[in-house]
Amino acid sequence: MEKYNGDPSGIIQVFPKFNLNILCCRLWWMKNWEHRELAYPFWRIYYNRQPGASIIYDDKKICLETDKIYIISPNTRYASRLFNHTIPLNGHILTGGRLSVITPEEKELINNNCAVEHLFIHFTLGFPYDNISPGIYSFCIDSFLQSLLDKISENRKEDIQTFDMHTYLILQTLICGILMRIDKNYLEVVVKDERVNCVINYVEKNINGNLSNEILANKACMAKNSFSFLFKKEFKMPLQQFIRQKRIDKACMMLLHSNLSIDDISDATGFHNRYHFSRIFKEVTSNTPAHYRKEYML
Repeated sequence: MEKYNGDPSGIIQVFPKFNLNILCCRLWWMKNWEHRELAYPFWRIYYNRQPGASIIYDDKKICLETDKIYIISPNTRYASRLFNHTIPLNGHILTGGRLSVITPEEKELINNNCAVEHLFIHFTLGFPYDNISPGIYSFCIDSFLQSLLDKISENRKEDIQTFDMHTYLILQTLICGILMRIDKNYLEVVVKDERVNCVINYVEKNINGNLSNEILANKACMAKNSFSFLFKKEFKMPLQQFIRQKRIDKACMMLLHSNLSIDDISDATGFHNRYHFSRIFKEVTSNTPAHYRKEYML
């Protein structure tokens, strides 16, 4: 009989690498939810207990049914509204709040079908799964998903700031259970040049550092011009344009899901100073960081 030390197989196994980072999980009541355009650099999950909400994507209206759950990939552009409310030409109308502090009058709005309970979850998976094509997907809620949703909803009604390990695992299980239902061909990422993958992983882990073409080319063990050419061939954009977008994406998430100051976010995303950060942020998003946080933070 052959003896083994440690792993009984000499065959190296390769697994997909992703980093599930949950940004928020909230349960709100909403009377208005009229947005001309929603597009964020993170995944979103929606679940409503009452009918009346809809989203408009690719010129098609999608009603958020109560027996379905919806998942939206990063940077998908869509509009939203409740009932037949008019979507404003500029900005948005959002009326609602946390279910944990709902008043009897506000609860009556839900009972009279003038408002809805809205569970939403925001998260990222890291490269390359945050860079897949835009899309909105819906799935019927089976008993397994329903049990997870019920447990999460009960937890969110208490609105506890810090999740315990058990609830956090339930939340992770829900997210993974929904991702499993997406067509695997959609999530199947074509393996790119490993040198490019190595550099992108370095960029994501060092977004506030020096990410010059020369430093990144050294990480890929290539000449600077050769790596810049390879990167542009793979991503259809120059390396520094990609890095700038990654910095802004990270800044958007921090503006919406942290209490950090704009100065701190500027430092954390690798900009020289707040003024440089504000100028580039406005070039990319057409908003100043302060206006973006005020306009879109829930």
